[in-house]
This record gives sequence, C-alpha cells and structure tokens, in this order.
Amino acid sequence: MRNIGVVLMMASTLVCSFNAAAKANFSVINTGQSAGSSEGLIVSGGDWFKKRQLVHNAILIQHEQGDLLIDTGLGREVEQQVAAMSWLNQQLFAYTKTEPVIDQLQQQGYDFNRLKAIIPTHLHWDHASGIEDFKALNTPVWVQENELETAKKHAPPAFIQSQFDDPAINWHFIELNSTNTLGFAACLDVFDDGSVILIDMSGHTHGQLGVLVNNEYLFIGDSTWSIAGVNNNVGRSALVKWLVDLNYDQQQSDNLVEKLHQLSIENKKLVIVPAHDEIVAATLPRYPKFLM
Repeated sequence: MRNIGVVLMMASTLVCSFNAAAKANFSVINTGQSAGSSEGLIVSGGDWFKKRQLVHNAILIQHEQGDLLIDTGLGREVEQQVAAMSWLNQQLFAYTKTEPVIDQLQQQGYDFNRLKAIIPTHLHWDHASGIEDFKALNTPVWVQENELETAKKHAPPAFIQSQFDDPAINWHFIELNSTNTLGFAACLDVFDDGSVILIDMSGHTHGQLGVLVNNEYLFIGDSTWSIAGVNNNVGRSALVKWLVDLNYDQQQSDNLVEKLHQLSIENKKLVIVPAHDEIVAATLPRYPKFLM
C-alpha cells in the first residue's frame, strides 16, 4: 500500500465554496441490481407490499482537470467475493444483472488516461467490488485513512477483504478541511473551483464520504438506502438491523439522517441521491449519456 498522505490540500485555509462558473458533468453507471425485496426491509415505515429492486451504481464525473469515478459497484470478481458471506447474507444481499463498470467503460472506448481517481463513498462490498478491476491501470483510490483501517479489521457481510487487499492498489489518503459546506464541518474541494466537493458523512462507516456536484446534486452513499429515509427522517428497518449490523456508529448515522432531512427541507433545489435508490437513479443520466 502506498500512503502518500494528504492529496490536493491546496492550502490549510482552503474554503469549500461554490463558484458558479465551474461545472462538472456526471453519468450513472449501473453495475447490477438487487434480486428484489419488500420496501419494508429497506426503510423503516416502508410498504411491506411494495417490491423494490435497489441498484448498485457507480458515478462517472467529468471535469476539465480529469475524471472521477465515485464507487465501483459490482466488479468482475463479485461472485467469488461474496462467497465469503454466510448463506443467509448471500440471500439477503442477492443481486442480478451484473455489468462491471470497467467493462462498460471499455465498450464505450473510454480514455482511462482521463481517470484522475476512484473515490469509494465507503468500502462496503457493493461499493468496493470493482476496485481491483482497475489495479493494472494504477488509478489512485482516494479514501479517508480511518475508512480503510476500519475495513481491514472487519468481516463480511459489510466488508470483504479480497476486494481491497491487493498490494498493487494505489491508495491515496485524503484529509478533509475544517470548513463548512451545506452545514457539514469537513470537506475537500477536489478541483479548487467548487464543482466537486467531498463531504464527511461518517456514521454508516467510519469514513464514509458524500459528494456534492455543482452545488446541485448530493450523493450520500449509504446514509440511507432510500430517499424515503431522508424525507421521513428514518433509518433502515428494525428487522434488517436485527439481521445484520451495518452501521459503524448508529447514533452518528441517525444524526446524519436527521441532518440530511433538515437539509432537504431548507434546500428544495438540492437533489439528494442515496446510492441504491432505483427510483431516484431513474431520474439521472444513464451512461453513456451525461447530464446536459
């Protein structure tokens, strides 16, 4: 592992503010979907008679200074990886229609020299599965150090070591500034122009990241699985919490959901995007189309 410390720390006084002239573009890359479950399992208070098929997406962000891949979804080796889970957890997290992000990029003739970094929102199995697909390209993988260190100490179903244990992975640890964006205490302005800002959203995992694009779209990782969690200020169902413990810090996670709930009330123009919500994802551009 290559720990090069802080990346893109332009100055200790960097302010993560939005520059209206700066713009990034993005596209949703779907790498698979859940086999289907009741909404009552996905979010507290959900309709038990409504079937949901959560998605496993990556987000490709285009910028004149280089591209970013947010999450990797389900990768080429996902079948072998999830074999580390118990039979029960394999049923709970069953998936279908796998299309690895690297294969989709290759099919479209993507220039991988443009890819500046892979940025997992967190290192849970369904976000990190495709990281090692990119290791031959030596693409930097940006995480907070506490996220990787915690992931290395934990077992399936949340974390699967084979997804990120290859020494060839080009890890880059990032540090967030003590600044304020949308009321969050720590962020990192990736391009120093306000177009892409990483935000600390710890709680679900030790170092989960949110991503704000153009001050319009807020990708929140697995802070909730469904936008209903934000709208109604609720977490995952009690049954899921009983079956599997997914949150690093439950209180911190609950506080984050409440913060996102208040933000959705105060900022009606902000589009909040949970990583797996197929209903929200359907409103966004699907690769190879980009936001116009």
